[in-house]
Amino acid sequence: MNAQLSQADIAQWNHLTDINDVNPLNDTDRACLDAVRDTLEKFGCLDRFGVNLLHKHFEMAEDEILVEQVDEAARKLLTKPVKIDLVRDAMATAMETQWHWQRDDKGTVALICVARCFPGNWQSPGHANQHTGW
Repeated sequence: MNAQLSQADIAQWNHLTDINDVNPLNDTDRACLDAVRDTLEKFGCLDRFGVNLLHKHFEMAEDEILVEQVDEAARKLLTKPVKIDLVRDAMATAMETQWHWQRDDKGTVALICVARCFPGNWQSPGHANQHTGW
């Protein structure tokens, strides 16, 4: 899943609703989530994938992607925008960790990676050099 960045990968959160304008979970959502759960269970993926509420807190620049930074010793996880040029050479080893589907102008739906974790301690104090458990 470590493909080249597409235009859809860049500034991938900007089309989402601001967290202050997102409706809370409701009964219709619960029915949908039950169906997602059933599908994950059918494919043996209940322990591999989950669901997030899609929202944004700020606009991202067109030359940024979200990167997870981990400090294992302090038990902190921070996801923040990083300039693509700073991580471009390490993209092949990045672990994609979050995705969502996005419809383009032609109506085609694509799976878009929206966050990555970089092994080898890319600005992450104490972060293991290998990702395990996958």
